[in-house]
Amino acid sequence: MPFRSAWIYVLALLALTFAAFWPGYFTKLQTHSMAHHAHAASSVLWIVLAIGQSWTAHHNRLALHRKAGLAIFLLFPFFLVAGMWVIHVEAATLAGDFTTVEGKQIAQFGFFDPLANVAFALLFWLGLKHRHEVQLHARYMLATLLFVISPIGFRLLAILIPFFRPDENFSYAMAGGNLIALVIALYLYRQTPRHGRPFLIAAGFIAAQAISFETLGRIPDWAPIFAALSRVDLPLLLFLTAVLGAGIAWHGWIAGARPRPPKVALAA
Repeated sequence: MPFRSAWIYVLALLALTFAAFWPGYFTKLQTHSMAHHAHAASSVLWIVLAIGQSWTAHHNRLALHRKAGLAIFLLFPFFLVAGMWVIHVEAATLAGDFTTVEGKQIAQFGFFDPLANVAFALLFWLGLKHRHEVQLHARYMLATLLFVISPIGFRLLAILIPFFRPDENFSYAMAGGNLIALVIALYLYRQTPRHGRPFLIAAGFIAAQAISFETLGRIPDWAPIFAALSRVDLPLLLFLTAVLGAGIAWHGWIAGARPRPPKVALAA
């Protein structure tokens, strides 16, 4: 069974999540939207589920592991819906603010956040598809957590190092967070390249996030394009996202089902 101590590291990741988001989010809950609360809840629940699944797998509690794993059919669509909701809020905020420093930064997230959601969905689907191949299944599921490292990283850098705090240096903090996530992904890949494809896929998406944030996200014409998403009916958008999430989960489950042995005809 790979990564026997993974649950300890993921538990540490959960602690770092609270530390990173404490000043800007947890101490200012009333100032944030329901979209951000839903996104925070889905992220924390996903990390908690990863801790539980890793612990049960490595303590011979496989029956509990399988039963608890069924929570993904609710949690995964919830995670995607919350992520899409935040993206819609970002687009709505950007619609009235193209020129300020904050507005320009929000526009840059128009590539960063969707790429994270796509990567998360792909890795999750592959994790279900390969759920009977423990080496790949464990790595695909753990790889989904790599996309919380960058947000944690750039917030911790801003908290700990004064240089990263001013708005003008925000891109340096983002680059630092992305670099941390990329290094961890590549390190995990190099540990066992034979089974490391999940971490290599994650590394590719993290690199794409970092590059698009600093290039495509800065194109002036991009801001109004991203802001146009705010005109899409929100309930319809979230409903379609929920259906898509449920469909991805179900398709991954079916794709990973073990083939049934052919029925042997009874002798006459």
